[in-house]
Amino acid sequence: MANHPMQTIANDPHRITAGPIPVVPVKGESVRRARAAAAQLSTLLCERGESPGPYLVVGETDAWLEMERSQVRVAFDSATMMHRRRGGQNELLGKAVGVKASRQPSVWDATGGVGRDAFVLADLGCRITLCERVPVLAWLLEDAINGAKVSGYDQVREAAGRMTVRHEDSRYLDVPPGDVIYLDPMFPARKKTAAVKKEAAILQHLAYPEDDAAALWEWAWQQPARRIVVKRPVRAPVLGAQKPSHALAGKSIRFDVFVRQYDDLNPSQTGE
Repeated sequence: MANHPMQTIANDPHRITAGPIPVVPVKGESVRRARAAAAQLSTLLCERGESPGPYLVVGETDAWLEMERSQVRVAFDSATMMHRRRGGQNELLGKAVGVKASRQPSVWDATGGVGRDAFVLADLGCRITLCERVPVLAWLLEDAINGAKVSGYDQVREAAGRMTVRHEDSRYLDVPPGDVIYLDPMFPARKKTAAVKKEAAILQHLAYPEDDAAALWEWAWQQPARRIVVKRPVRAPVLGAQKPSHALAGKSIRFDVFVRQYDDLNPSQTGE
């Protein structure tokens, strides 16, 4: 099962999504949870080796994507995320979105993915709506949030309580006026560590056409958002034709920030 055809949901041609990913249960009590996941995702259970992957491995309390001994995990109370919570990039991301001591904006994460940036923003106090159109990624996000809500860390539980997942394509939804839109389209080719390359290889099986990023930008610009933030590789071109209000750059990534005046917003969506 190297590649699946694209499918539509509920006969809606606008809600295109990747084909089903088989579910592999870890032996023991996880079989029941794996069956529930397979039913929710409209796919089948299988054993390791029956498919080249990727497939969803479901344990008793965790789950991950796996292919050729590589894994993609979504776990907000993991050691990696604990380290990320204390990292300098969080400050950069918070500044880009407009987080202040007196203001934690609501954020619409239009490219939910594995939710790492969304969790950081939730940890900074923002309420986050993660929109993810790939079924297995949406399932993993929900599962990770549910797990984080019973974490032994108070801050992790609180952050998870600010996160909501929608399994939909952002481009066909309307963002509430005033929200921040956050876009993290798939990075173009760049230097990656071995671990990042392995994760990217799995996620590539769930990828969409490259022109989706341009379409996503056009959608975002039509929304009544006061701010749009686009995450890019530090040397990548700006997404879209509009010039950013400003940019915040780290060593490898850059946040292009578009702060919009009232006149920039779509009058039909602001009530005028």
